[in-house]
Formats: sequence, C-alpha cells, structure tokens
Amino acid sequence: MLVTAAGLGLCSCKTVHPSTDPEAPVKILTYNIEGPSATNAKSIGYWPNRKDHVISLIDKGDYDLIGTQETSREMLNDIVTALSEYKWIGAFRTTSASVNAIVYRTERFELLENGHFYYSPTPEVDNSYDPDDTDKKDLNCIWAKLKDKKTGVVFYHFDTHLHAHYTNAMRDTLRCRDARLLKQKISSIAGNAHVLCTGDFNCSEAFYSNTTGKLVSEAQPGYVELTKGGIMIDTRRLAKVKINEKEGSLPGWLVTGTTSHDRKYDHVFVSALASGTYDVIRYEVITESAEMTHHGNTTTTNPLKNISNGDTFTANFSDHRPVTATIILRP
Repeated sequence: MLVTAAGLGLCSCKTVHPSTDPEAPVKILTYNIEGPSATNAKSIGYWPNRKDHVISLIDKGDYDLIGTQETSREMLNDIVTALSEYKWIGAFRTTSASVNAIVYRTERFELLENGHFYYSPTPEVDNSYDPDDTDKKDLNCIWAKLKDKKTGVVFYHFDTHLHAHYTNAMRDTLRCRDARLLKQKISSIAGNAHVLCTGDFNCSEAFYSNTTGKLVSEAQPGYVELTKGGIMIDTRRLAKVKINEKEGSLPGWLVTGTTSHDRKYDHVFVSALASGTYDVIRYEVITESAEMTHHGNTTTTNPLKNISNGDTFTANFSDHRPVTATIILRP
C-alpha cells in the first residue's frame, strides 16, 4: 500500500543545490529508525525523547536522499515538517504499522515515477507475504525514479527491509528469496539506469579481525545472494574514504563502545548494470548518540535493568546506526 506525505512548517533555511554541476555527488543515507515503540512513553524508543536528535542528525548531515525502515508515518511527517526541503514516499506494512520510505530533497530531485513490491510469490499484491514466513510479515521495497536537477542524471532509488532473524530454519532461505526478488526487480524496473539501493538487509558480509587477520565470521547467505552475479555492489568496498567502517550498524539502543563488524546489516548498494559510470567518494557508519531520560519500564528486553525511572542514560537514536555514502553518478 503506497503512502505519501509532503512536508509543511519551517525550513532549516539551507541553500540547496541552486546551480548545474555534472559532477555533483549524491549524499545518501540508510537508517532503520525503529518505530513500534515510538508512542509508548515507557519505552527506550519513545519518539518524543529522540525526535529532535534524529532531525538534527539529518539536518547536520545535509543528505540528498534518505532510505528509512520501520519508521512510522508520524515520525516521517515530523521529520519533513521540521525539514521542509524534503518530501517522502513509502510502502506501508500492516504487521507492524511501519513504513519503508524514501525521503528526497525536492529542490535537487524531480520524482518521475514510483512504485513498490512485496517479498512474496505475488509481489504486486499489497501486503502479501512469503508462505514460509510464520510471522506473516508483509515486508516490501519502495522505489523511485528520480531526475537529478543538478546533474541531469536519471536514476532509481530502491529502499527495502529483508526478513530478520527468526528461530526457525527458514531465516536464511527467506532472505535469499528476498535478495533474488530484489535483484530481479532492479533489473526489470531500472534496466541499465543507475540504481542506489538502501535498506536493512538483516545480513552481513564476512569479517576479518584487524588484530589477527583471521576470519571471524563467514558472510551470511543473504549477503552472498545479494552480491552474487555482480548486480549489487556494496559501496563500503568501493569508497575512497571510509569512516567507522569497522563499526557494526546494529549496536542496540544502549551505547556500549565499539560493536563487531559482522553486525553490519544496513548497506548502501550501487548497481553494476548501469550504462554510465560512478565513483563512491565516501562511506561512513554514523555513531552519534545522546543523553536521554528513562520514563519507566521498557518494552524491549530489559535494556535498562540498572537504571531507574527519571535517570539519564546514553543511547543511540535507534537500535540501528545510520550508514551513509557519497556517490557521483555520470551518464
């Protein structure tokens, strides 16, 4: 089910890309801004506690495109109300009331076309799901065909959320099916146009220890399938500058120091099918956190067992960290 919203309210008053520049990079962000606990005042993820932090992070980052996962319509509307240079489009999930969304800078991009599909045998049927998914999660992908007013390049942005960790034996099978369908859709929808693909893919690449050089973990099957065939290329591998690349993107809510690289589930991919050329200038895992106030018992798995109501604690703005890449797309 496609949903859209336009931003209202005060703008952050930035001067946004007023002139033509064929080498202007696109700064893209992927961010799972966990939403189900957004309205529960007893939750660590209570949205009013972290709203200003998330908006400030986006504003400071000056991103051109943002792919979000698990975010609610309320949260997205708050973001584009505060930062009215953006609009969003998204695909709705009934199982969690969350939206996969593409947030785009309207002065930079013209929205030419958009659509969505679900990870099921009938991907065009709204809110359909894989029959082997016992939780019946209607996971989906939102896509947009955009024209860059600054460079003239027409490209596609796909934003998605693949199946998460389940206790059943189907978890890797489901993610591999998701990955194959995503690649098929990218190929059929975008053809040889440039593609940027963001998402919470719930699978990571292989990780080697910096200290010993030994393999810590093998790439998970879903990640192997995503990168199989050379269609999807991880920008982390291509970037000329890499910031916090060894940080995981799923540290949980509480700040506990560095996290293992093999918990890197959030990725920005480019498509090797593009007829034009591209350069990945920069890649970063953003580790920003802030002091917040505890409002009571949490809905998550006892993350604040030693913190009382009214106490302050340092937390991330979601259980995921945002990941960003800066990319030049050429015809």
